[in-house]
Amino acid sequence: MHDVESPNQDELKMNVKLWLKANGMNYAWLADKCYVTEATVRNWMARKPIPAAKEHIIRELIKQLPISLPSRVKVQEETLVTLSLDPATRKALEQKAFRCGKTLAEFLADEVPRLGESDNQPGE
Repeated sequence: MHDVESPNQDELKMNVKLWLKANGMNYAWLADKCYVTEATVRNWMARKPIPAAKEHIIRELIKQLPISLPSRVKVQEETLVTLSLDPATRKALEQKAFRCGKTLAEFLADEVPRLGESDNQPGE
């Protein structure tokens, strides 16, 4: 029996690439965390299925490590924002972000400032 790529591995691989980029990390870093070589990670990202045990490690890393805000976001005062999202909401937001070609952090960084715009509109 061989590893069968789960149907959501293409999405996972895209998410991993964006997540690594957003955090300034690379395949060598991920390889170290998964106890494999960088070449193995490159093969996973290019064409080979990620084994279930390694997929679990990667998903846990993504959950545990914060996503850095993109460099174009300027924070005037230091603020920590923690979002607690149920899995369905997080998945929906991630999918919307990736359809826009953004990481979840980039998407939220663009969208959060717009939340207050309706408060400033006359007649609303």
